[in-house]
Amino acid sequence: MKLSSPLTVFTRGRRLLLFAGIILPVAASTGPLTDADALALARKHCVMCHAVKPTHPAFAEAPNHVTLETLADLKKHAKAIYVQTVQNKAMPLGNQTGMTDDERAKLIQYASGVK
Repeated sequence: MKLSSPLTVFTRGRRLLLFAGIILPVAASTGPLTDADALALARKHCVMCHAVKPTHPAFAEAPNHVTLETLADLKKHAKAIYVQTVQNKAMPLGNQTGMTDDERAKLIQYASGVK
């Protein structure tokens, strides 16, 4: 039986650590999103346009009359939120608010749990 050299073991271990360093933080950050977290994301990235009275200068009313200010709004539009923000990455418009891939991943968890 041939034993691996210390260098080979170190190299294998290093790859594993590098792999774990990349994958584990992503997996840890995609845990379930609470209602409060979902509302916070909506306030940060959505309500400047999707509000009864938008604060974004380009909109006098919510686009397509979709408001995202309450939990009921988020649940009602969960599928559209998923499609527009996660699949298409069309929202936030031009990513003006800087939504991260991590935040998009959290929305996947939220949208999949909405009944």
